[in-house]
Amino acid sequence: MKRLVVNSAILAVLLVASSAYAVQFSFLDSSYVQEIYTGPFVGGPGMAWTASGNFLTRNGSSILEYSPTQNNIHQGTNFHDVIATHTISGLNSGGYGMVKGTDGLIYVNTGSGLQRFDPNSWASPATTLAGTTGGGGGYGITLLSNGKIAYVAGSGTNEVWVYDPSTNTNSATPIYTAAGLIDDIEGGQSGVIALAGQTLSQLIVISNSGSPINIFNTGVHYPDGIAFGDGVTNTSIFTNNNDGTITKYTYGPGYTGTPTTTLIASGYGAYGDLAAVGPDCAFYVYQGENGNTHGSIAGVGTHWDNNVATPEGSVIRIALKSGVCGFNYQLETTPEPGSLFGISAGLVGLVGLIRRKK
Repeated sequence: MKRLVVNSAILAVLLVASSAYAVQFSFLDSSYVQEIYTGPFVGGPGMAWTASGNFLTRNGSSILEYSPTQNNIHQGTNFHDVIATHTISGLNSGGYGMVKGTDGLIYVNTGSGLQRFDPNSWASPATTLAGTTGGGGGYGITLLSNGKIAYVAGSGTNEVWVYDPSTNTNSATPIYTAAGLIDDIEGGQSGVIALAGQTLSQLIVISNSGSPINIFNTGVHYPDGIAFGDGVTNTSIFTNNNDGTITKYTYGPGYTGTPTTTLIASGYGAYGDLAAVGPDCAFYVYQGENGNTHGSIAGVGTHWDNNVATPEGSVIRIALKSGVCGFNYQLETTPEPGSLFGISAGLVGLVGLIRRKK
């Protein structure tokens, strides 16, 4: 699979600029760079992207679209601010999860079932998908390697259901039921699904059909947001954790065995929530304030670039320093030129300016 490599000139500037960028994570593995992409955050932590690579989040029945370049500043931090608020007629205001399907439509998880809308025609109303299941909080939703949509539902938010856009049918029963609440859910290129068993601090791997493959107890971290490492043969899973850390779990072939755990990032105790991988192959993680839940620290949401911590939420962009893809984004085999927004456009914003639960 062809992947983007940042040219040496951009990379050189990136390495110099990275020291002036985000300090959300006081420790970050030296292979990665971080940036406070946007904040103070408004709405839920679900994320998606337009066809041109613009970042999208959800605030009730509205979709927020963000600038591809840094266009505002807060607490000494250059960030990507909202450039448009799209109110979608008929969109259920409850729920958080969003994902783009292979048909280009955005699918959202709500407490009353799935809906979808067209990001190329914001005036078009949302469609409620008949036969889909609601309940719970409307959290995790993902695109599978076979083009189907998997989502978390049920009264305990612990069931995995599958919707097939090609036939407009929902699975008759959940393909998998976990012992506790599932937060994020992510489909992998090799035909597997990773589940964040948040309440029981478990990382669960199942097949696209729901067959259990591996359940690993993650201890104190409580995984919430999930990403797969890039490539079909890559058996690494990354999690955005409630205690303000990011960990990498590297499994044996086929996601078997006890994974090797590597700490990728740690910080000031902000609450890690949902996450997503963008068309630039970077890991976008929500960080916010949620009391002392699962090891997070009350009052801490974002640690801004001016060394001030506030309860405000934000989205942090994490990418490999080398510029190659480190995380799997299923819809792109080669990121579009515009998808360099997280690196080159961000640097343009930096140069031009030198002078954000469930």
